[in-house]
Amino acid sequence: MKKVILASIYLLFVLLISCNDNDDDHGESSMADLLGQWSDTYDQGDGKRVSSYTFMGDSTYEFRSDSFGFNGKPITELTGFSEVSGVFEVSGDSLILQAAQSEGVFKSKFWIKDDVLHLEYISYPADAPVLTQMEYDRID
Repeated sequence: MKKVILASIYLLFVLLISCNDNDDDHGESSMADLLGQWSDTYDQGDGKRVSSYTFMGDSTYEFRSDSFGFNGKPITELTGFSEVSGVFEVSGDSLILQAAQSEGVFKSKFWIKDDVLHLEYISYPADAPVLTQMEYDRID
């Protein structure tokens, strides 16, 4: 009988721990937390890409992606870039980007932890949707 009671208490303890309502442990991030510049660098074969977001207090944003060292050029030489700008909105844990150049919107779950911006969204490579997570370091 003691074993049954101890097993029941243990099971109850495990259930209580596993049923907390903050399983993602991301905390809450606000628009004020998002403001500033964020960057990430990816090594890609012979070159690298540096992508950065800048979020401003007037709810506008800029995204820039710079490519270095492609097409046989030195890794320090800029070999291409792209820029997108528009407006953004924060709604709960969602970040919504509306580019000025298009009708589409980009919606992502976001959180900031230890000065790292995490974006989590669904991407659509070849044949099926994939949950994707990107991380950008605060640089300002």
